[in-house]
Amino acid sequence: MSALLSMQAVRGGYGDADILQGVSITVAPREIVVIVGPNGAGKSTAMKAVFGLLHVRGGQILFDGDDITGWAPNRIVKRGVCYVPQVDNVFREMTVHENFEMGAFLRKGDLDAAYDRVYGLFPDLRAKRKALAGDLSGGQRQMVAMGRALMLDPKLLLLDEPTAGLSPKYMEQIFTITRDVRDSGVSIMLVEQHAKQALAFCDRGYVLATGANRHEGTGAALLADREVAQMFLGG
Repeated sequence: MSALLSMQAVRGGYGDADILQGVSITVAPREIVVIVGPNGAGKSTAMKAVFGLLHVRGGQILFDGDDITGWAPNRIVKRGVCYVPQVDNVFREMTVHENFEMGAFLRKGDLDAAYDRVYGLFPDLRAKRKALAGDLSGGQRQMVAMGRALMLDPKLLLLDEPTAGLSPKYMEQIFTITRDVRDSGVSIMLVEQHAKQALAFCDRGYVLATGANRHEGTGAALLADREVAQMFLGG
């Protein structure tokens, strides 16, 4: 199966420093790919490189047949990629439904089908549609952030540590919803601090360290790899 997203030997970072030292990652259609690794490994930086949030000084980023290296984020969104950052990812003074309306800013025509799809993926939010996003729990706010991104009907959803700070209950719920989103036809690339849990549910995973690839494979294979477990998963 051909890749939807392909990062090929990407180097880049912020200012004059290259945090990424030749990272290569692929995401196939309808696939969940998890990036794990120690702090400072370049996980979130790799995701931001895809979304045009830092300067890429080497390598290439291909998406759905186009070379998007160096594209601005607004152009990348229009091409079919949406990004959910770890923090400040909802409009706290707006209701749940208003957040979804903001997410659909590029869409034209009747949005009823888009709302039905998002509320179908996040049924807990249907009863909260008139509640302020800032009054919700952390897990519910994460659902709002994901739902707002999905209002644009992306081909690829980028999630930066979606379970950070959540209770085990909401962490499992976010993982379950992520699978549902994948099953609806959206490819997903996520950075996750809960490495063992993420590798247990993903299709494939990449382990980064010091801005470079260290290991890759199916989630099950990485979990079973003794070296990966000892060096990156706490034994």
